[in-house]
This record gives sequence, C-alpha cells and structure tokens, in this order.
Amino acid sequence: MARTTQRQHAGEGRLAGNVIAFIIVMVLLLASFVAFAMSPEIGYVPAFTLGLVLFALAFFIPQQILGRSDSHEVR
Repeated sequence: MARTTQRQHAGEGRLAGNVIAFIIVMVLLLASFVAFAMSPEIGYVPAFTLGLVLFALAFFIPQQILGRSDSHEVR
C-alpha cells in the first residue's frame, strides 16, 4: 500500500525497530568488552577471538546488514 504522506527523513515511523537494533548492537559491543576482559580466565587466544567476533558483529550489523533505509524503496 502506498503512503499518502511523504516522510521527512529516512527513519521516520521506525522508532521501535531502531531502538531494538540499538539495544542488540550495544549488547554485542558490551559483550565484546567482557570477552576481552576474560582473557586471564579462559585464555588469551579464545578471549581475543571471541571479542573480535563480537566486536565485528556489533560493527557490521548496522553498517552492512541493516544498510541504508532508502535503498529498499518500492516504486
């Protein structure tokens, strides 16, 4: 169904989805910090690997997976 009003900006009307995405990414980022801090307990290589993977997810989910909101418009 087509919208009758034009949006003022790309994220208008998507507050709940934006908040949920922010929370997920922030949890991933904080979990990567915890993984880096756990290096004496679980070993340096596993902690560093887990921290890098979590940090990469926290960085690439908003950048690549969610992407730009204006690139998927239906014409």
